[in-house]
Amino acid sequence: MIGKIKKGKSFAGLTKYILEKEEAELLCTNLAGETPQDFYRQLAATRQLNPRVESPVSHISLSFALGERPNQQQLQEIVEGTLLGMGFDNCLYFAATHNDRNHFHLHIAASRINIDGECVSDWWDKRRLEKVLRNLESQFNLTSVPCSWEVDHTAPSTGQKRRMMRERQEFELRLRNKPPSYSAVEKIQDAINTTIQPEMTMTQFLEKLQTAGVETKVKVTKEGIIQGISYSTDGVAFQARKLGRNGKACTLKGLLARGIDFDLERDVLALVQRATSNSQDDKQMSINTLIAKIQNHPQNLSMYTSDSHSHNVAQKSQSANVSNLSNSQQQNCILKSQANYLKHHKGAELDL
Repeated sequence: MIGKIKKGKSFAGLTKYILEKEEAELLCTNLAGETPQDFYRQLAATRQLNPRVESPVSHISLSFALGERPNQQQLQEIVEGTLLGMGFDNCLYFAATHNDRNHFHLHIAASRINIDGECVSDWWDKRRLEKVLRNLESQFNLTSVPCSWEVDHTAPSTGQKRRMMRERQEFELRLRNKPPSYSAVEKIQDAINTTIQPEMTMTQFLEKLQTAGVETKVKVTKEGIIQGISYSTDGVAFQARKLGRNGKACTLKGLLARGIDFDLERDVLALVQRATSNSQDDKQMSINTLIAKIQNHPQNLSMYTSDSHSHNVAQKSQSANVSNLSNSQQQNCILKSQANYLKHHKGAELDL
């Protein structure tokens, strides 16, 4: 099962969404009455028990594997087990099933304020819900789903999944000529995994990733500290921390852990070509100044992985950095850096 849990303020809105949707069926409840109005009025009344709670609404949705649907008794026990595991066993609630997707799923609406006026804690509620569901999967012999912290890849968003589902249906009905395209998050992660090779230099990685259709930007502060990297494709961008995890992390530290070789002297030009900043002062910084700050800042030295250069190269100036290249190669490197830098920093001043 895949579970989601959210907080909110409107009992009426959530109740109508769950119960008034086409093919919705009430599964179980501890509320009196039969209509949505009966339900949300009782849920809303719990606000008076603890007016300090700003978001008293809890919405839990549970999605089952394709083709999997427990019987009525099992579903009720799954709801009760979920409420008990999440601390809602002393709260007012109702649960209903939906059949508007290609997979079976159900929704639980509950008040976070129990009958004693206490508020159910939301501390790490998403992780707690995953642990509760893993136990229920084992208890009812349901398809097991790994916990989010055990997964290496970031999954597409709900909106992206709906888009792919719609395109798949249109393709099967011959309303479109092409099969559904992958989401941007999948394209980027696949490109990174395909591109990355042990002992590949950072420059090689960034250039080959660009060839694969993924653009990168490197966040650098005005002090020259390398803060992070982001990726984009098809006009959709993601911060590295939102892509991959564990052994497939896509952050700068994750790339180094996966075997990318980083050397400031060798790779600084590739970073400057992709440097971005939110500060107007940083945008006016010259390329030479930025290179010198990146190479000289001690905080960047912790990123070194290359054994071929001593760490004291970070004290060298840009002229020393390209001194081993021919004149034409030097000029090409600098001109390429200028063009890419100015692309992201319009009006930047050059002192070359």
